[in-house]
Amino acid sequence: MGNGGISPYPGGSGGRSPLEAMYTIIAVAIVLVFALIVELWKYPWQVWAFFACIGILGYLCMRFWPHMVKTAQGRAFIYTVLVEGRLVRVLRLGGVYQSATNLGLHWAEPVFAYHRAFDAVFEADRELAARTGHGVRRVLALGGGGFAWPKHALLARPDLIMCVVEIDPKVIECAEGWFYVERLKKIVGKRLHIIEGDGRAYLEERAERIAQTERVLPGEIPGELPSAEGSSVQGPSAVSSVGSNGAPSANESSKERKPRPRAHRFDAIVNDTFTGKEPVRALATVEAARAVKDCLTPGGVYATNVVSRDDGQDLTFLRDEVATLKQVFTYVYVLPVDEPVWAGEDNYIVLATDGMAFFDGTIPYDDDFLGTVQRD
Repeated sequence: MGNGGISPYPGGSGGRSPLEAMYTIIAVAIVLVFALIVELWKYPWQVWAFFACIGILGYLCMRFWPHMVKTAQGRAFIYTVLVEGRLVRVLRLGGVYQSATNLGLHWAEPVFAYHRAFDAVFEADRELAARTGHGVRRVLALGGGGFAWPKHALLARPDLIMCVVEIDPKVIECAEGWFYVERLKKIVGKRLHIIEGDGRAYLEERAERIAQTERVLPGEIPGELPSAEGSSVQGPSAVSSVGSNGAPSANESSKERKPRPRAHRFDAIVNDTFTGKEPVRALATVEAARAVKDCLTPGGVYATNVVSRDDGQDLTFLRDEVATLKQVFTYVYVLPVDEPVWAGEDNYIVLATDGMAFFDGTIPYDDDFLGTVQRD
């Protein structure tokens, strides 16, 4: 399509120079400012009231009007709701709330009860201290979302180092821009490391790196935490190299490969991954559980969030997950979570360990409860 006889170049025939346009804008602005001064002199309180209303409406629109983001899983909506007297910003994806954060002073407090229930992994402190000389200090979180539990845990425990693996870069951007993760990074610094990548792939690569390390140094279990590398975000290719804090380091040059530092195990691994309403099946198999175990310190804890279906009547996935984890871990516990405000379904935290840690609030089950073992 042509240009209609108008030159595309500034100052060309039929066009207007940038200076002319700029002078026009400045002249209009001067007129508007002069008119505003006159109106303020004639009707001061009415004009100020008008601008105050505009400001309030703009603020409310920014707070409550849905902000749409295109993610790998579809369109996500970020907006603010008022719940029990608090303003809560939510991330809605696939028809369900993926994450939420309180606004204001309570920004680091978890909104969902199941996020608070992940703190059960810290009940393994005594068991791990007996084995390694320290409690739960190095944690891997699978699934970032709005980083609800990482915010809470990192600020509540000043000695905690955490890796968070999130597959969707747009979700990471949302967390940084809308869910206080940028603020979190400034506060905790090198104790938070964000990795863009697939959780299952990361576990398997990490397990292989640990195996290589321990073949070189047989029988050695690290008792001291390494220094953290920082809070940068890395791409999927970074999974192939591991930094000194147990998180992947920056991409290595194919021409100059430096010896990679040893890969350390995690004291706890927390799984909060979903695709919309559905759990990530690749992380719910025997093979995935073995990769989890291979990445854990002896006596460490694996915790995964499981949601019921059909208004709490269908516990098929919960039963399958318990049966699957019992193929790999010595002890598997079920911790029910009461979520009266946000959830239409029941949440359960399934805890698996080879250690002797005990977890408050778990419920008993027998062999008849066990479902079908899931395999790749």
